[in-house]
Amino acid sequence: PRGELVVADGLAEIHLVDADGPRTAFAYRTFWIVLHGIACWLVGRRIPLRLVDFRCAEPVGVADYRSFFGAPVRFAQPMSRIAFDAHHLALPVDRSEKALKQFLRAAPANLLVRYRYDAGLVAAIRARLRAAPPTRWPDAEAMARSLRLSPSTLRHRLKQEGRSWNGIRDEIRRDLAVAALTTGTRGVAEIAGDLGFAEPSAFHRAFRKWTGKSPGAFRRETAAD
Repeated sequence: PRGELVVADGLAEIHLVDADGPRTAFAYRTFWIVLHGIACWLVGRRIPLRLVDFRCAEPVGVADYRSFFGAPVRFAQPMSRIAFDAHHLALPVDRSEKALKQFLRAAPANLLVRYRYDAGLVAAIRARLRAAPPTRWPDAEAMARSLRLSPSTLRHRLKQEGRSWNGIRDEIRRDLAVAALTTGTRGVAEIAGDLGFAEPSAFHRAFRKWTGKSPGAFRRETAAD
């Protein structure tokens, strides 16, 4: 087998080209764990995955696969591949020869534990934010206190997972905005205020950054579909 990197539409995909018949789910899983773990180690942070595809049939205990990778996992696909946001390809490699030796001494256990997807912290933050309207969201310091963490520990743990406080908030705002524009009748200015934006123009800029479209254009295209 050999791997190919394909970059398109903001996603970087690593395709496992395997001319022979599908291998076992365990073999594919092990390959992706090692490959993803090394990539994460090289850049010093977890690279969140967007999807994981397997050529083989679905095994017993598929829930473990989804919880480990923290991404949609599909089986019986035309090829085995993983995908992540392409901007991670620009992250610098910052590892010394000494660090490499330490890494190799700890392998493979460090690959299985250090960069494993941990839904606990992010899920807890998302649950707390979704429980209140965006206009009443706490700041990072207040969130850290509610989780019994120091602000610096919160930032560090999120960075290790390839996430950020502002990024999580933006994801929820984006989802709320899309839902409001798709199913509701409120005006764009009202939606902007409900999402905690001081000015509609700030919402316009953020929404265009999220989707590549203005809120009005997105609503028209959705209605047309």
